[in-house]
Amino acid sequence: MAYAARGSQVPFTSINLEFTVPKFLEDVPAYGPKGKLAGVYGDYEEETRILQRAFTETLLDGDSDGKPHLFPNTIYALRDKVLTDEFEEDVRRVHELSAKYGSSYFVNMFPSYRGDMANYMGCRTSLNDNWTGDWEQDCFRTGNLAYVTLNLPRIAYNSRDDNDVFDYLDSYMHLAEEVLMLRREQAMNCLDNYNLLPFLTQEAEGERYYRVNNATLSFGFVGLNEMLMAHCGEGIEDPDARKFGLKVIKYMNKRADELKEETGLRWSVLQTPAESTAYRFGMLDKEKYGDKAILQGDDVASYYTNSSHVPVNSDVLLPEKIKIEEKFHPLTLGGHIFHAFMGEAYSDPDSLMSLTNKIAKNSDIGFWAYSSALSFCIKCKTLMKGLQTQCGTCGEETEVEWYDRITGYVQQVGRSRSASGGWNPGKMRELMDRKRF
Repeated sequence: MAYAARGSQVPFTSINLEFTVPKFLEDVPAYGPKGKLAGVYGDYEEETRILQRAFTETLLDGDSDGKPHLFPNTIYALRDKVLTDEFEEDVRRVHELSAKYGSSYFVNMFPSYRGDMANYMGCRTSLNDNWTGDWEQDCFRTGNLAYVTLNLPRIAYNSRDDNDVFDYLDSYMHLAEEVLMLRREQAMNCLDNYNLLPFLTQEAEGERYYRVNNATLSFGFVGLNEMLMAHCGEGIEDPDARKFGLKVIKYMNKRADELKEETGLRWSVLQTPAESTAYRFGMLDKEKYGDKAILQGDDVASYYTNSSHVPVNSDVLLPEKIKIEEKFHPLTLGGHIFHAFMGEAYSDPDSLMSLTNKIAKNSDIGFWAYSSALSFCIKCKTLMKGLQTQCGTCGEETEVEWYDRITGYVQQVGRSRSASGGWNPGKMRELMDRKRF
């Protein structure tokens, strides 16, 4: 039996998998059936490996039609012990999954800004053990309560100089603070007064199950590249413009830190997924500012570059893209992602493994995925690489569906005639604009 949300949608779920028992958990008590002590987590190394392998092998098989399993988003933690010969076979199997479907994600635990634990959802939102310093308090039984997205290009359109930019940024963040506090108040009513979420309010170990005081309130943002183009004359690929972009995101972090002191709540900064917002903001600004607006896309569908990413149609090579975007990951610990959009040819798992080693050990990229565009013929059940308009097996055209990573997770595009939904025009335009590596 499978649970489904309205419209028969599969619930948005994520699972974070370890290849091995992390060192910090080895001596932590483990509890089994009926809450009885069953040793320590270090006693369950073999079970940890078996579970990860079984999950990965099931994902590799695809569903009954041979399509990728879209949920749960499956996220693999890379630690120093993992990227060794001992785990080569397991890590390679995960990269076979990346090569086949592009559905797996990687959490990088190597950077200096990491502690012991970092949990991600597939859309990129994240919890790290950087709140109280206790991984269990910071990452378990809590979550990302709410975030508000700032339209950075609009700030640039209204600003004459750097001082104006930061004055507007203050104003936008003040509005965001008010909205986030209202959303928190409503969440508290749902928990305390309306009895809408009894699962979250049940008692566990002498306290409410959901630790709402450890949940994040976040500033998100979209369109840093276009903000820099409007304000600096160059986009995020330019070193001088990028310095100003880093200054902007650091300023947002400074305000988040001040709010932690003022309110005692957990404020953070994240790269908004902006699956609809990048398109909505772009179209609104096109209407409001006309030719002054700097937009991606075309006259039919305009959009902003997501968060602090390099534009999807940029000619920069993958190593340079990593160097540009890694600067922003330590500043967006509320959530971030790096995309490597792979080409139509079948990716070589060994080459992807080599790239993973380089990203993990030599960069500050915290979370990434190798994204593949896929086509599936609904008529004859053929899965194809790339965005195909005709089935190579039976010749079908109208019932060929596309799959790719919308922003955070792999999703059906909605190209086929029988599709019940699909991507908005801005995301469709961005899909066609993506440069593949």
